[in-house]
Amino acid sequence: MQVLLEPDEAWSLMLVITSYIVDHSGISGEARARIRRWRNDRAVGTVEMDQLCLEMNRALGNYLDEKTTRQIRMRGRYITTRDLRLAARPASTGEVQA
Repeated sequence: MQVLLEPDEAWSLMLVITSYIVDHSGISGEARARIRRWRNDRAVGTVEMDQLCLEMNRALGNYLDEKTTRQIRMRGRYITTRDLRLAARPASTGEVQA
């Protein structure tokens, strides 16, 4: 599955999250002002918002990759990508798995 946020969608999501933090958390007035300033610096169409959109898409893609199991055919049998990732990790005792 591939999900990509457009910059305006990422901006809307960022706006909802920061608005909730400003309105519903017990942060100080100075912290609220800093969040608002940070949010204003990332208006739609700015370089900062484009960079934030890229980072949001990267984080979302990594999360989905970790949570999604796919099967691939390998040497005549099907194996999940999760099994491949686990096999590629070194053992917790410091030994390398074959």
